[in-house]
Order: sequence, then structure tokens, then C-alpha cells
Amino acid sequence: MSQENVEVLQAITAHFNETGNWGPAELYDPEVTFATRGDVGGPQTYTGHQGLVDAMASFREAWAEINPHILRFIEGEDVVIADIRFELRSHAGVQLQVEEAWAYWFQDGRVKHVEQHGTVTSALEAAGLSE
Repeated sequence: MSQENVEVLQAITAHFNETGNWGPAELYDPEVTFATRGDVGGPQTYTGHQGLVDAMASFREAWAEINPHILRFIEGEDVVIADIRFELRSHAGVQLQVEEAWAYWFQDGRVKHVEQHGTVTSALEAAGLSE
């Protein structure tokens, strides 16, 4: 099952890189939740497909360009950690790179829950995994 989950994340990433949006709704559970780590404005949880749209709108307020590059996947039974390098450009033109790790939980082949973490270690702990 974990290889299928990785393939879902690869499809989501490819869609994001092409369109700047989360990806096809059918890859997400209708009640998907996305929890931010809250570095800016405190942690937030977005729910459902509209929640993903709202989260993206929030990201777009902060960043003019968001380009994720998956460095690696760490697979568990129903969870996959994506170690991601984001290349970002602010609306003022400032560019930077940020590395984060996002934990994706799956149910019935679709993303059920996503958590944004600052480090791979934090994401692994949240998922109950180790490297």
C-alpha cells in the first residue's frame, strides 16, 4: 500500500508544479484535514476540499511563487513523510529556500490528513515512525 501512497503524492506534486494548486480532488478524502505548523499566525487546521483551497489562498498571500521539490519519501503503512525543499519568492521579490517535512496519512488510497512540520524528525515522531 505504501508505494501506491507515494504514487498519489507524486501525482499531487506534479499537479502542483504544473498548476500551483493542490491537485485533483479525487486524490483527497472529502473530509481531508490540513494542519499547519503555525510559524506565522499560529497553527491552523483546514478541513475538506474547500479547506485546501483556503489554505492555498493563505499561502499565496504570503508567497508569489511556491516551488516544492521532493527530496525523499519515508514510507509507513498508512503514512508517508515527504522531505521537501521549497523555493519561495515573496511578493517583494525576495527569494529563499526552506526545507520542511510534511506527513500524509492515507485512507482507502486517498489523503486523509496532512501535517506540516519544520523537520523530518518532527514529522517522523508525529507519524510514529523512525528513519
